[in-house]
Parts: sequence; C-alpha cells; structure tokens
Amino acid sequence: MRENSEVINRVVVSDPQEDAERMQERLAEARPALVGTDVTPVTGLGLVGSEGVEDGGRGGARRQDYSRSTSRRKDVQFGDYMLGQTLGEGEFGKVKLGWKKDGSMQVAIKLIRRETVATNPSRLPKIYREISILRDLAHPNIVRLHEMVETERHIGIILEYASGGELFDYILNHRYLKDQAARRLFAQLVSGVGYLHKKGIVHRDLKLENLLLDQNRNIIITDFGFANTFNPTDELSDEIEYNLGNREFVRKHRLDRQDDKGMRRGDLMQTSCGSPCYAAPELVVSDSLYTGRKVDVWSCGVILVSTSLVLLSEMNQILIQK
Repeated sequence: MRENSEVINRVVVSDPQEDAERMQERLAEARPALVGTDVTPVTGLGLVGSEGVEDGGRGGARRQDYSRSTSRRKDVQFGDYMLGQTLGEGEFGKVKLGWKKDGSMQVAIKLIRRETVATNPSRLPKIYREISILRDLAHPNIVRLHEMVETERHIGIILEYASGGELFDYILNHRYLKDQAARRLFAQLVSGVGYLHKKGIVHRDLKLENLLLDQNRNIIITDFGFANTFNPTDELSDEIEYNLGNREFVRKHRLDRQDDKGMRRGDLMQTSCGSPCYAAPELVVSDSLYTGRKVDVWSCGVILVSTSLVLLSEMNQILIQK
C-alpha cells in the first residue's frame, strides 16, 4: 500500500453512511414501479434485476472498460479511502471507485490532477464552483457530496457511488423500457431538475451519460462541472426573453452586464457549454444570451426522446423480421 500524497486540506460535508438511508428513500419513492417486470433484458447481462435486486455492480457491456488497467497496480490510498478501478474519465481527471479503509462504504472519487488545471487560470475556479454547488444539494435523485480532499498533486471530490452505472449503458444493454419504468425514471429526472431550478442552479450538461442509476434502478443526476447559479426570484419578462437575440435590445437594457457577484438578470447566461447532441439551439447556433432553465428543459426533452427512440428501433426490427 502506498499513500497517494499528503493531505493538505479537507472539507467534510456528509457521512457516506447516509447513502444507505438515501437509497431507502429512493426505494420507497419508486416502490410501486418495482412490482412486476418493467424491462426486457438482453440475455447474459449482469445489471440490476427487474425487482431491484443488486447483482454485482455495473455489469453488462460498457462503451469503455477500465477494469483491466488496474489489475497489476498496487493499492493506493487517498485520504481515508482506498482507490479501486477507474469508472470513467472527465474533462480534468478520472473518476475512480473508492471505499473506506475498513471496507464499510463504497464511494466514487473524482480525482483532478493539479497539473492539468495549472495551465489555465479559469479551470480551478470552475472546479471550486462545482464543489460549492454540490455542498448545498440534498435531493434523493441528485448525487451527494461527501467531502473534498486536497493533496499536493490532486483535488479529490468524494461522491455517492451509483452501482447501477450510466443510464446510457443501461439503455444499450436492454431492448427497451416499458412505459411504467420510463415514466418513473423521467419523473425522477424532472424532480431533480426542478429542485435545482428552485435552488437557483442550472446544470447545463444533462445527458444520458450524466444520469446514473443506483442498485434499485433509480436516477442520480451527476457531473456538475458546467453548473451555474442564478437568482430564482428575478423573473424575466416575456419581452426580454423574446428579444435576447436582438443585440441592440440587449445593450439598451444592459442585459449583458454582470453585477458585482458576476451574475446577470434572472437566469441569463452566455457561456456555450454542454454536449451538442443534447444542447438547445441557442447554445449551438448563436453567441447571444440564453435562459439557463430553458436549456435544461430542452435537454430533458432530448433524453425523453432518446429513450423513446430505443423502443421505436425495436419496433422497426420486429417489423423487418416479419
């Protein structure tokens, strides 16, 4: 065993033991949907069963498999946690499976190498903004931040672990979701997004890959790297929203100006971010202002259509076979 590097700063937000309680809360919320079979599984996959029974973690075919890369690596300790296999890779680093030294709780650890953010002065504030946003969130369908650990070489964000993996992989590994299951998952997504908007937060990168599943197949919204805050009490008029593409109107009403906190009117934003396939048109074809809540709602619509297309694809295959 070797220590990754000495801890120089730690901010504890919650105990990982709370994850078990949150899981029960999500299970109680979704219990009516757990009766009967709501998916048609592909033979041989090891994902969560139709009754919500855990069967060994992520399982199934994944677009990227990192498990072999850690087979010959010595155990590494990071703060109070041991690092396991890589679960995925993000903009600034890797997300690794972790667990308490006593093996009591599993977590997901987002490891950011300091050298990757040192060359760009705007990256570090973005990471700390993500941590600041996560600290204030408490919703059963939004990933829980446990603590932030800083060492000389890394910034570690310790998060709730979702053993069901990505919703993207889940859809790839199943033929389709029945209506009852699809409604339940989408209702959980809308519940989480609505909570964020009431708190004055927009996600701006909602997509199937950022929607995880717990062992009982409930939604957990994650990856707040592009999230931003706004004043939820400052409602924009219809005239303002209609004329956001009119640069003269925007300048006349000083809508492009930021206050001393770096915020514009309402949920107006300008940074183009997120994933093109899920992004609203105003993020792709324009460099003008946009309303943050509406781009989140657009992404939710794309997610809903994406899950429907899987069903349509299956229907087409059946018709072709006949």
